[in-house]
Amino acid sequence: MDHFDQALQLLASGQLDEARIYLEELLRQDPENTDLLYNLGLCYVDLGQLDHGRELLHRCLQIAPGHSHACVALALGYQRAGDLPRAREYTMQAIAADPGNPVALKNMGAILGKEGDSLRALYYLRRSLVIDPQDPHTVYCLAFAYMELGDIEPAQKHFQKVLKMEAPEELRGLARDGLRRIAAQELKARGPRMDAVFYLLDAMRLFRGKSLQEIQEITFEIGMLGKYGLDINNPQESHVLRALPGRTFSALQLICIMYASFKRIEPGMDIGVDLGEEWGMAEQLGGEKEKSP
Repeated sequence: MDHFDQALQLLASGQLDEARIYLEELLRQDPENTDLLYNLGLCYVDLGQLDHGRELLHRCLQIAPGHSHACVALALGYQRAGDLPRAREYTMQAIAADPGNPVALKNMGAILGKEGDSLRALYYLRRSLVIDPQDPHTVYCLAFAYMELGDIEPAQKHFQKVLKMEAPEELRGLARDGLRRIAAQELKARGPRMDAVFYLLDAMRLFRGKSLQEIQEITFEIGMLGKYGLDINNPQESHVLRALPGRTFSALQLICIMYASFKRIEPGMDIGVDLGEEWGMAEQLGGEKEKSP
């Protein structure tokens, strides 16, 4: 194996500093080599040394203006520096050089999404997915674009697809957040949920006589379950809590318990689901219950 192949292996395994040493020495021996300029430039971008990385990538493009991957890497360097117009410019240059570059298409979709142009973002992301249907970042970005456009069914489908793929945990967490956001929107779409009113009333009764520490333990356990997704619109989904043995709970019940607990622990806390109207009705019912003989 030659030194360049070793450097590529180190890059692939995330050993950026070691790869940089090999690439620097190789570039010293062959300063016009575009493969070396591209890989070393990208290496510096990934190391956070954006100015030096962009300098090397510009040199690469001076020698090979049609180097699509160098354009993508340069766009990434500008995007990480917060310069979205320059990032968009070089991503478009990459697409012009290679219209079938799925990374360039995906990145263009992500840039347009950040700029609030969800419709055009969707166009580029759909093109990228056709070429590389197994990329979880593309699937997530598509889900987010659909959600921003208000097209909930495909958004939900793509978020769920991310959870079935071999995706980084951070991305899976974002997909779960997207599904929770959709569920919260659907929860309120048809006015107050009377089942939530009575679940909140049950939670009020549950917490009577419990210490603050006991309430916090219950809330923490629900929060841990929520990290893996709670489908509040699926009454068939059931969960158990170690802190409340002998019972099963729907996802909506757990959200109501958490909502009621934060009303005791930290009343201003936003748990991501607006149950204010249901809480007011539950308080009214609870008050009536207290007055009854």
